[in-house]
Amino acid sequence: MDLSVLLALLTTTLSSLSLVLASNDTSTTEAPRGLSESERLAAIIVPSIVGGLILIGILAFIIVKVKEKRQTEGTYRPSSEEQAGSRTEPNAALKLPPEERLI
Repeated sequence: MDLSVLLALLTTTLSSLSLVLASNDTSTTEAPRGLSESERLAAIIVPSIVGGLILIGILAFIIVKVKEKRQTEGTYRPSSEEQAGSRTEPNAALKLPPEERLI
């Protein structure tokens, strides 16, 4: 995930959260009221989406690092390579190169 996309999503989430909090301010003359249905829905959906995107980003990062580690680290066993190489028999159908001669 691109960092600029994540930052844009975070800023829109924070601005919508500040709008919800600002609309929830009540004056002393007004009776307190609850959130509207759309505000409650937004208060549930937006953090869920942001949290999901953060989890997806973390998982993608972990997968990339694991693949990178597998490529750069490992075990080298030359004895097993030598044993595997000795099991193959030379092909008799191969043509020998021409014999070198002096001029």
